[in-house]
Amino acid sequence: MAQTKIEAVVFQNSTGDKTTDAQLHTKVFDNKESIIRALKRLGLFWLLALASLPIIGAHWVLVPGFFIAGPIAAIMAYNVREMLDKASGVCPECRESIEIKMEPKELLPKWTYCPQCNNSLHIRHVQQAPASVEQAQE
Repeated sequence: MAQTKIEAVVFQNSTGDKTTDAQLHTKVFDNKESIIRALKRLGLFWLLALASLPIIGAHWVLVPGFFIAGPIAAIMAYNVREMLDKASGVCPECRESIEIKMEPKELLPKWTYCPQCNNSLHIRHVQQAPASVEQAQE
């Protein structure tokens, strides 16, 4: 089963004057899980190719299409090692606890809306403190 990695992120309102701490949950797949996911995709597409055999006329396009798409989809699934799941925290405007579902291929920063108060919400990584002058010169 995929492990969940939790990172610190920030919820910020649209004007940027209010922020709250939040957590970003990411699913992390190891090599074995990636192989299983890839084989499931390959099997699904090849099953669709088999199921489209009896469709008269369309099978000339569907069977080779699904047969070729199977390995492509399997490779794409195998190459995914991390997948965003959700961001949870407190809305900076309404102070309600919220959970925002993330799409697997989304990247931060992201603009969205609070599901409670419908105000604009900016999800971004926590900014690190600027390096001191001595560290910058090295």
